[in-house]
Amino acid sequence: MKIRQLSVVLENTAGKLYEMSSLLYAGNIDIRSIFVSEETEFSAVHIIVDKPAEALALLRKSGYFVKEVEVFGLKADDRPGGLMKILEILKRYNLNIEYVYGFGEKTEGKAVFIFRITDIDEAIKVIGSGVVDFLPTENVERSKRQSSWELIENL
Repeated sequence: MKIRQLSVVLENTAGKLYEMSSLLYAGNIDIRSIFVSEETEFSAVHIIVDKPAEALALLRKSGYFVKEVEVFGLKADDRPGGLMKILEILKRYNLNIEYVYGFGEKTEGKAVFIFRITDIDEAIKVIGSGVVDFLPTENVERSKRQSSWELIENL
């Protein structure tokens, strides 16, 4: 249920995201989802990759400040209000969302959102009751020989 996300601090200048992405590409690591939050001098880049342990080691070895955090992916009906169902449940149980972003690949015809919740274990208990489906970790951390577009077609 939990997904390993890497949060990388990058200097907010032209080409830094390209450099980090090139490093991962050279290491044969696939970025499955990315969210960049801009700050004045630095940006926080949140990435989900197919090989998080390898990516973490590679980035640290290359001098990047990176930390690993736990997030989870939830499936929502891909229609107006689909995300609201999840948000209503989290609100009902007073679970604080630190941030949320789209995963980029549909699963079983559903949109997927990545959530960073203050108390992830409590959120997993609440959501685990079956009212909302999780994105299985295996859907993220698997090797694949297909392009992302081919993968979407095969889901």
